[in-house]
Amino acid sequence: MAGLTDRALAFLGLDAARQRALIGLRLRLLRRQFEREPGRMVGFIVFLVIFGPLVLLLATASGFVYVAAPAPWPVQTMGIVLTGLWLAWIALPLFAFRTNESLDLSRLLVYPLSARDLLASALIGTLFDGPSYVTLPFFIAILIGWLDQPWLLPVVLVALLLAYALMMVTGQLVLTASMGLLRSRRFRDLSIVVLSLLGSSCYLINRLVESWARATDAAALRTLEPLLALRWLPPGACAQALALAEHGDWLGVGLWLSYASAWLIVLSWGWWKLLLRITTGAATWTLPAPKAAPARRTPTSDAIDAVGFAWLPTPTRAMLIKEFKLTWRVPQRRIGLLQSVLAPFALIVAIFFGEMEALSRLPEWTAAGLPAIMLFAAWGLSTNMLGMESRGLATLLLTPAPRWQLLLGKGLAYTLLALAPTTLYAAVLAAIVRSPLIVVGLLAGISTALIVVAVNMVAAVYYSYPFDENSTTRQRAGGGWRTGVVQIVVVPLAMAILAAPATLPMLAGAWWGLPLPVTAVGALAGLVYAALLFGWTTHYAGKMLTGREAETLAAASLTQ
Repeated sequence: MAGLTDRALAFLGLDAARQRALIGLRLRLLRRQFEREPGRMVGFIVFLVIFGPLVLLLATASGFVYVAAPAPWPVQTMGIVLTGLWLAWIALPLFAFRTNESLDLSRLLVYPLSARDLLASALIGTLFDGPSYVTLPFFIAILIGWLDQPWLLPVVLVALLLAYALMMVTGQLVLTASMGLLRSRRFRDLSIVVLSLLGSSCYLINRLVESWARATDAAALRTLEPLLALRWLPPGACAQALALAEHGDWLGVGLWLSYASAWLIVLSWGWWKLLLRITTGAATWTLPAPKAAPARRTPTSDAIDAVGFAWLPTPTRAMLIKEFKLTWRVPQRRIGLLQSVLAPFALIVAIFFGEMEALSRLPEWTAAGLPAIMLFAAWGLSTNMLGMESRGLATLLLTPAPRWQLLLGKGLAYTLLALAPTTLYAAVLAAIVRSPLIVVGLLAGISTALIVVAVNMVAAVYYSYPFDENSTTRQRAGGGWRTGVVQIVVVPLAMAILAAPATLPMLAGAWWGLPLPVTAVGALAGLVYAALLFGWTTHYAGKMLTGREAETLAAASLTQ
């Protein structure tokens, strides 16, 4: 068997001894990764348990289509599957998921290895990577689907080999070409926003697909031929070759396989040349460096003064401006703001999808939902407000400003940021319902935001946890079990209890239909209560932070 393998490698112009050495090195590195990072093994097992059944289910469904569906749907489905897998291999590197954990070719260029040996080792190395395990069930389903036509199996095998090589080479080309881009802060921000929006819109996408499926009849499905468009993509050409082989058009089979092979050659050549260029120090897709801003007042500073905050202490105004800037610059904070805007919109569309005219019949007591929107917006923005400083917390605590002034600036910033999406929905609701009760609901929402931020101030002093602004997720980066219990159980309960006096007058007035002046007075009283509680909590949390700076800094440190 070893001799047969050596002859096959020699026929392809490869050095068998060097390939064995490279594969052995690849396996040793893989074993060491799991030995040094047990979490990788746990993550791999979790992936198999959660996504393994889903992948097998999809592969089994595609196999059923290959075997039982009428023509031309078996080969059409094959084109859809191969194109979908190819697009996945392109997209995953762009979202910081490596589709090849093989050897780093840039480090092997110093050794006397030919380009063909290096590329072949990378291709063979993907057989041990996670994306290949996901791809394999779909390929097995394709083979099983054409077992009853043995004269087509050679075409199927060649098509699958070409498709797999195209997936690997294209994924590596995208990863190599975007190497500088992936390290940039701008692209990291964009990827987090896109992934968050995709996760938030899953239900909406499901409703759209369901609506399309109901509107499409069986006759339209029989005439649908997506392969006519997909065949011009490299993996679609492989499926088109099989479609022609079923009709005995062997010349067309050769032409479409040659077309796919030409794509493979061009992509491989481009990958190799780009890898050499990057390794020798040439720049690839570099983003322009930001220009230094002149020393002047910024538009944010002017806007803060224009809206009536010029009377605030200088440290408070500086903190207010800093929070506005970081909310947009730090990806995780930006996600919190965008989700506070889009989450209610997605909920409204999901509820009224297909019946949007029902929005015009909303009752005026829907204004009671505004405090809820404000609660979740303020909660998401102000949670772990000291830990969100990340590596800058130590510098912040070195400032000689009173701590309550710093917390006041943070609290006002989060309240105003939470007010932005709530005001937007209040305006939309007012245009639909046309009731002055919306204004009362907005006042109750402001009271809710002040109380939520006040609770998070105290929680941040006692139960901060680390936060990495360079992370690609919004998950917690640490903190003990007590912190988790407080943030998940105690803090929401405290928010609900303390916010009750501020929101109950408005809710009672809307529920029992009390006169608007009575409801408005109750909402104003709740706003005064919330403002007093916010002011007292700011001074209390500032006093506690002065005595607990070392403990808070240690709890929020990324190095713990």
